[in-house]
Amino acid sequence: KKRLKLTLKIVADVALVGVPNAGKSTFLAAVTRAKPKIANYPFTTVIPNLGVWIPPMAFENGGSSKPEGAGSSGLVLCDVPGLIAGAAQGVGLGHAFLRHVERCHVILHLVDATSNDPIADFEMINREIQKYGSGQLAKMPQVVVVNKVDAFAGSASEEWEKGLKTKLSREELESKLKETMSHTRLMWMSAKEKEGVDDLMTRMAGFVRKVKEAA
Repeated sequence: KKRLKLTLKIVADVALVGVPNAGKSTFLAAVTRAKPKIANYPFTTVIPNLGVWIPPMAFENGGSSKPEGAGSSGLVLCDVPGLIAGAAQGVGLGHAFLRHVERCHVILHLVDATSNDPIADFEMINREIQKYGSGQLAKMPQVVVVNKVDAFAGSASEEWEKGLKTKLSREELESKLKETMSHTRLMWMSAKEKEGVDDLMTRMAGFVRKVKEAA
């Protein structure tokens, strides 16, 4: 007799990472048919959620509504529950969450524009990624997207959003992020308003394809 311990790791093209309440689940629901729990408080997501993004042209070819599927030009997205400081050591079930990122090809790092300190959040997440396991996660290609850009205009479509403000201007946040980032892949969106999500996903599809071809 043998006793085996099996570890389940979700396989996806893109891992969505960020601090709690950065808008990962809202983004997943905006670009796929997934129905993750969404609420205006942190730690809404407690288990990884999967969704499949299908490029719009898959539905336009001859008027067919049959998608091509993620195995061709679509992407499988994994919404990883929010990470906090110490995640690499297991704080907040960090080990359980980060292990799912290992099987992905690209990290989509969501930065909350309305955070008290979005730069500190960004740096903390990257530190935890670097500390996890053997450090291989730090070598995974990243795309950074600033979410909730509608807050820069001061718009609020729901009562709880009123008074939600950014601590930095868009220009200040962009400058500080570029100083911190080790690459130039920076984009902007409002997942809730679906502003910029189509352009982001089109670019993500091309980038993931290049990463897979180079592997």
